[in-house]
Amino acid sequence: MAVLPADAKTKEDYKRRIYIFSILPVLSFILIVVVLFILQIVQGPDYELRAKTNREQFSILPAIRGVIYDRSEKSILAYNRRSFAVTVVPQNFPKDPADKERLVHELAMLLDISGQDILDSISQKSYSKFGSYIIKTDVAFSDIVFLAEHNRDFPGVYWKSIPLRVLPNRDLLSHVLGYVGLIDERELFRNADKGYNIESVVGKCGIEKMYDGQLRGKDGYIRRIVDAKNQLAAEVIDRGAEPVPGNNVILTIDKEIQRIAETVLGERTGAVVISKPHTGEVLAIASYPRFDPNLFVAKGNTEYFKSLTLDNRKPFLNRAIQAQYPAGSIFKIVVALAVLDSGKIAPEKEYTCGGGYQMGNRFFSCWMNHGKVDLHDAITYSCDSYFYQAALALGPDLISKYAMRLGLGNKTGIDLLGEMEGIVPSTDWKRENIKDIWYDGDTLNFAIGQGYVLVTPLQLNSLTNLIVNDGVMMEPFVVKEIRSAKSGKTIYRRDPRVLIDSKIDVENIRFVREAMRHVVTEGTAMWGGAVWSTEMAGKTSSAEISGLQTHSWYTAFAPYRGGKDTSGNRDPAGSKTGRNDEDVISITAIIEQGGAGSESAAPLVAEIAEAIFGNCDLETARKNIYKKRVQIANRRNQ
Repeated sequence: MAVLPADAKTKEDYKRRIYIFSILPVLSFILIVVVLFILQIVQGPDYELRAKTNREQFSILPAIRGVIYDRSEKSILAYNRRSFAVTVVPQNFPKDPADKERLVHELAMLLDISGQDILDSISQKSYSKFGSYIIKTDVAFSDIVFLAEHNRDFPGVYWKSIPLRVLPNRDLLSHVLGYVGLIDERELFRNADKGYNIESVVGKCGIEKMYDGQLRGKDGYIRRIVDAKNQLAAEVIDRGAEPVPGNNVILTIDKEIQRIAETVLGERTGAVVISKPHTGEVLAIASYPRFDPNLFVAKGNTEYFKSLTLDNRKPFLNRAIQAQYPAGSIFKIVVALAVLDSGKIAPEKEYTCGGGYQMGNRFFSCWMNHGKVDLHDAITYSCDSYFYQAALALGPDLISKYAMRLGLGNKTGIDLLGEMEGIVPSTDWKRENIKDIWYDGDTLNFAIGQGYVLVTPLQLNSLTNLIVNDGVMMEPFVVKEIRSAKSGKTIYRRDPRVLIDSKIDVENIRFVREAMRHVVTEGTAMWGGAVWSTEMAGKTSSAEISGLQTHSWYTAFAPYRGGKDTSGNRDPAGSKTGRNDEDVISITAIIEQGGAGSESAAPLVAEIAEAIFGNCDLETARKNIYKKRVQIANRRNQ
């Protein structure tokens, strides 16, 4: 093996050292280039955003939300007033944990809110690290003055003037109007492409949510320049970024009729729907319990909202469209039309009522012994026994078919969120959903709107409208027009739409309509449904609930106009052009656990109708009803 001379070995070590020391600067240079690339190219935008955020802050200028009017356009149902809001930019909070804790504590004390609520508001909105968050709205001016005087003691805390939503009538129409609130993370991501931002105020339910896109307008923004200590140095409003106000919405609701309905309903759990059969316009929707959106629309006021969510009476539930009840005897209208239209049973055929109907070892009772009754009398006096026997002759699937044909078991399509569709059972439905066969006892319950049948008050009101309109049901709606807040031009107008044309012979519809008139003049609503100032037709109902007192139903329409009409042509609303039906209204009410329909719901509807057609206050309406009842009593005693 060859051995290098000493001088040669020294030279080799020297070359190796020169190579190593030569490569180190190169590697260092490469490392520097890589770090600079990462800092400037990869992480550059983030650092640029942080630097820009430290000297520029964008403050949102909220648009003024559109005004909501009633049908007269004279009564304002929702508007805006100016208020102050306090916002925070977490990025500008003190870095020292102790200083940050002190800031949050002092801010919470000043605004009378929980410090934890402030921290939660920030932590829950992790989608915008450098964002500005509203922590309280409707802040007292004195508190804003204090913040302005001590602004250096509250780094990262700012304030602005914002519009605050106001419902001047408090809880009146609360379920229809709904309420607004700050957008949450889920809503923001879902609507990221629609111009929403972290400070957007959005509708949470009712009209406010259904028509939020029209009402909210378009926010502007302001560019705030801050110094090294994050204190305000200058403000510049970028041109072209001024807020655009939202559009104004005009409802079909009549504020005074709504007030009458809610006053008469009072604190009884239930609902009232009043509409115009000719067009489908809804004049009033009352539901109790209600809520006052003004008490929790402000950010930072959460106690009232929490109390409502914990209330087992479900005050947020709009019972008119979201609660589902057994239909009870009002469903007999469906069976009656099935009898008339199918031709399977002659209307003059009589069935015997002995206080009920015996089937096997079970007796299905009727509320009284009616003797022999035909179809007309069965409707007038609400004879269960007649409809038990008629239903057996028709069969459950035929009744189910007519119920669906008349709009039950389906949503009406009203322009409010959360409408329920109810249930119209059939033999197939029971097999699929209950996993059992259909029994004759099910048919008897079905005949009188019990068993598996579920409806909403709006559905029964629409069924009543179909009877008024000679078999045609108009789609109910609550928004009449939308107008530009800037120009005043109408950008949307709702025209009446036919929802269902039942194709049932007009004479059969008239038969039921006349029988409903007799319900009021001599039947189950003669006393409870008495009205002085107009002629009314209706149908009572007592819906039984297992283990509870029955629900009280009544649906009616006025004025009732009898007699023949030979004009022969239907107008778009389905009524004959020879009759003026534009002034006819229908009223449907339910009182939960209110007992018989004639005892609770019928007097309620009568008071509403008398106040409307008598053009009087409720005290006068009740006096007029008393006069009518005296007249009835005198007639019966003659």
